[in-house]
Amino acid sequence: MATSDIIQTEDFNKQSYVDVCSSVSKTEKQKTILSSITNISKQELIIENKKYSFNESEAIREIRIRSLSHWPHFIPSSQSMISAGWFSCNVNDRVICIYCNTICHEWTNNDDPIEVHKRLSPKCPFVLSMPLVNNSPKIINDTLEEKFEPSHPTMAEISRREQTFSNVHWTENYPSIESLVRAGFFFTGVNNTVTCFYCNGSLHKWGAKDNPMIEHALSNNKRKIHNQMIS
Repeated sequence: MATSDIIQTEDFNKQSYVDVCSSVSKTEKQKTILSSITNISKQELIIENKKYSFNESEAIREIRIRSLSHWPHFIPSSQSMISAGWFSCNVNDRVICIYCNTICHEWTNNDDPIEVHKRLSPKCPFVLSMPLVNNSPKIINDTLEEKFEPSHPTMAEISRREQTFSNVHWTENYPSIESLVRAGFFFTGVNNTVTCFYCNGSLHKWGAKDNPMIEHALSNNKRKIHNQMIS
């Protein structure tokens, strides 16, 4: 069974029956519980109504597809991992969902990527949108998937990308080297400019709150729009 390193435990309903009921009578407890259940139902209804508002951009989906191009397992397949919203961390079979930050690894043949995602993070925006996502056509034969060739094949290994940060003077405190490497970047040696070994896109001028994975996807999207405008 797949193992989760980080499981989101955020309580979206913020209910605590024990704390609320500790100082009231039995009758009041029942009323409080019934009221809480009603509130939960209302909040779940709101979530249910909003679940279809999530729409993953094509740029981010493309990044996820590329990240899984070297997926080590035949079952579950890379296509099933993509459909379930996972993003490869390029460390064995470790994957992450960038929408809920759940990390999972040690996948087995019996694991269903979608069901694992639903079980570990039921309130994840991607999970809540799955009825809509799963309406799209499914690829039956994984061999028909588009194959991507890295622009810098020598940097495909995560250890090689890490070395570029240690061998050259990387003086930035953020983002962390680990997060940059996991997003596919290696250090160019010029200021704080990093380049993706796959798409050859480069980014610099990093901020304290920047998420390399998200910024990577957004930059790809901007390049696509620019290319469409000038074509």
